[in-house]
Amino acid sequence: MSAGPVRSGSSRWARARGACAAGAALVLLGSAITAPLSMASALTGTGSGSASVLSGAQRLDPESFSEALVDTTVSVASPTAPGRSERAALYSLQQFMFTGSVAWGGYRFTYYSQQVLPGPGLRIPGRHVNSDGYVSDGDGFIVLAGSAPKGSVFETPFGYQGKIYDRGTFGNHLDVYIR
Repeated sequence: MSAGPVRSGSSRWARARGACAAGAALVLLGSAITAPLSMASALTGTGSGSASVLSGAQRLDPESFSEALVDTTVSVASPTAPGRSERAALYSLQQFMFTGSVAWGGYRFTYYSQQVLPGPGLRIPGRHVNSDGYVSDGDGFIVLAGSAPKGSVFETPFGYQGKIYDRGTFGNHLDVYIR
């Protein structure tokens, strides 16, 4: 038995893909080259037909506006307590503990119980458990562990700003200390 020539269909597909890619490149380059010419003629009125009609119809007369286009009034924001977020809590402690992990604002928040590291294990001035069950410092910031420099402040979805006091996570992962 003699084997006949084996024909591969892949060479046909390769040629077809190459031809399609070349055609797409020509269309893209052609439209990129001719677009500035058509826009310039539309704006200067040197083009023909509808382009010159459109360019004459678009005029701005500043005296015809009697009211301000931009609101320039300044309002004073009410001050919030240090550590307290301007946003309301999106998650209660119970919801947070039930889910175990919350993805919010580009960060992943997990929790860590202070019972693992109680009392003076970390030097946190004014360390206490706040009314919502989060471990906080004396300024009201909830205690976070992360790879950012110690003292960095983060917005959290728990109604408080958090401050880095410990290590143990990496990147956009933050541990929140709880009761």
